[in-house]
Amino acid sequence: MYKEIIDWIDFILVPAYLFMFLLILQWIKKRNPNNILIQKYLVKGFLFKVACAIFYGLLLHFYYGYGDSLSYFKDAIYIKQLIGQGSETIRVLFKDYIYAGNVYGPSPGTQGNWALERLTLVLSYISFSRYLVVTLFFCMIAYSGMFKMFITFADILPKWHKKLALIVLFFPSISVYGGGILKDTLCMAALGWLVYCVHQLFVKRHFKIKYIIVLLLSIIVISTIKVYIIAAIIPPYIFYLIIILVRRIKNVFIRRAFLPFLILFIVGIFMFFSDTINEQLGSYSADEVFKTIKAQQQEYLRAEDAELGSVFDLGNFEPTLTGFLKKMPEGIVAAIYRPFIWESKKVIMIFSALESLIFLWFTLYVMYKAGVGRFFKEMIQNPFIFFCITFSLMFGALVGLSTFNFGTLVRYRIPLIPFYMTGLLAILYQVTVVKPGILPEKTV
Repeated sequence: MYKEIIDWIDFILVPAYLFMFLLILQWIKKRNPNNILIQKYLVKGFLFKVACAIFYGLLLHFYYGYGDSLSYFKDAIYIKQLIGQGSETIRVLFKDYIYAGNVYGPSPGTQGNWALERLTLVLSYISFSRYLVVTLFFCMIAYSGMFKMFITFADILPKWHKKLALIVLFFPSISVYGGGILKDTLCMAALGWLVYCVHQLFVKRHFKIKYIIVLLLSIIVISTIKVYIIAAIIPPYIFYLIIILVRRIKNVFIRRAFLPFLILFIVGIFMFFSDTINEQLGSYSADEVFKTIKAQQQEYLRAEDAELGSVFDLGNFEPTLTGFLKKMPEGIVAAIYRPFIWESKKVIMIFSALESLIFLWFTLYVMYKAGVGRFFKEMIQNPFIFFCITFSLMFGALVGLSTFNFGTLVRYRIPLIPFYMTGLLAILYQVTVVKPGILPEKTV
């Protein structure tokens, strides 16, 4: 059906395409000679992401022999062959079609997979239909968003760009699972652009059409592929922007009266459109998520991986709001701090366990440096920290309670990593750089 996924020709094409991308990055560096972030990190971060993504592709092909990334690519190449045989290109690209079992046809419930395969199909025409070359294009797409996220966080935490680079640009799992032919890659790219555009529009107050367009495109991409990311990020993000807006009001009386009114107004709008929102969220709506979590839990426990130690069990789950709230702490712990070292039954899983150990260590370290009281005080008082941590916990609870396979969980949790770690870093920044009780000017 298709040529060998990885062949000798890749030793020629991959360096050639990589050289082309590096020329583009060098051109960007020349256009920004005074930007220290671009000069120091633009090329290094991209090379790291490429190395991680290529490693992941080789691991899937030569070690596992299968994987979502390989499946998406194979599906796209098969559809490409159908197009070459006279199938309707326009219908394939722009209608709600999906490939399944060597047949493609209408399937409106899988827009995320099909959107990814559409993009892979398009990229295959400019990459000689080579898996690793298409992976390079996905790396470039993902890196564009992640570097914008890095620039945004560095603007909020000035002079700590080295620490932020380690979190956003050089964190292994973000580059491994957020750089290949995966839905996670597109989500991370769109998430980075979303954060950057919101910061430019509402914090920096640079009202430009390009930021609005890119922001809307980012929301559309995430909503199409993984709408629950939008569901988790919008509430804390709106609250973050409301606080920033209110703090700019000079009159103390108006500021104190306006905040609760605005919050009630937002809540009222949400309640009014709740049915529409739940309909758009589909299986991730508040009404449906509790039903699906229970079913997914049982499926994971019956899977073959359960016998190999890759599946964990959070116990009995009651598919109601009360049951969800009771299990939230366990879901958050699972998403951020597991697998534990003693749960690593495979060599590959040890690396994931070490990463989780880093999360736990850094959390305890920041709490120790700040003190427990100051730790939670900064989390509540600083709107940026509140946004980062709240999104991380909400997203972590959702993912942790719906994913009971460690291998899948490690990949699904990558959107929360830069926010959670940056939120903790911001607390440390408040404690060590900013005077007590004073918010950094960049945050406000």
